[in-house]
Amino acid sequence: MPENHKPSSTTKSKAETAVTDSDNIENDVDSVDDKDVADVDIEIDDIDDNELNDSEADESLKEDIGKKINQLRLAKGYSQRKLAKLSGLTNTSISSIERNKVSPAVNTLKAILTVLGSDLTTFFSDEWKEPKARVIVTPKDLLELNEPNSKVSLKQVYNCSRTRNLGFLIETYQPNSSTEEKIAHEGEEIGTVIEGKIIIRIEDSTYLLNQGDSYVIDTIQPHTFINPTDSITRIVSAHTPTTY
Repeated sequence: MPENHKPSSTTKSKAETAVTDSDNIENDVDSVDDKDVADVDIEIDDIDDNELNDSEADESLKEDIGKKINQLRLAKGYSQRKLAKLSGLTNTSISSIERNKVSPAVNTLKAILTVLGSDLTTFFSDEWKEPKARVIVTPKDLLELNEPNSKVSLKQVYNCSRTRNLGFLIETYQPNSSTEEKIAHEGEEIGTVIEGKIIIRIEDSTYLLNQGDSYVIDTIQPHTFINPTDSITRIVSAHTPTTY
């Protein structure tokens, strides 16, 4: 630029331009009236309410699924481990579903309900009611934990209570029968032989119990019950946790 050239009076410096633009921005912000703000608030409130309602409905459905599966499993007398094994899932999956950490896919839910003796129609029926705890449990109310063709009958005394802390079994062993090889689960078991004889094999140790004898075992140790005789053996036992 030639030395004798002077900037015109209308030319603004960068600093002056910045101040002017800042004033314009403030004026633009001030031009938003109360009505505009109110409209924005109303729209946000409407969206939040709708999203909240949908979210609450989804959470309620998840809670129903987890709660109902838990009730059905307890009514069968199954542990999460046993339900997982029978339905082809992992113990972690069953636990997460019951605690509503995940929502099961339809095929997964159908597999679980098949094992628990239910179906999708009944499961989602409006007639679903939480069973009430019973004081008296009659013979027909006992839950058979083993398969119908098994030579060992394990009938659980279950009163539909979700808060019980103790399981109780009435066990019948046909002649020359035994439980699964090396059962193991957390908890403890106490029982009394009320008829016949029973052999309890705990890891590498073997114990013979006669009528009137009782046992106390830590069930985390692999164990097997064997009736080695040609007569029926009967046992009554209590165990923790409440499921088998």
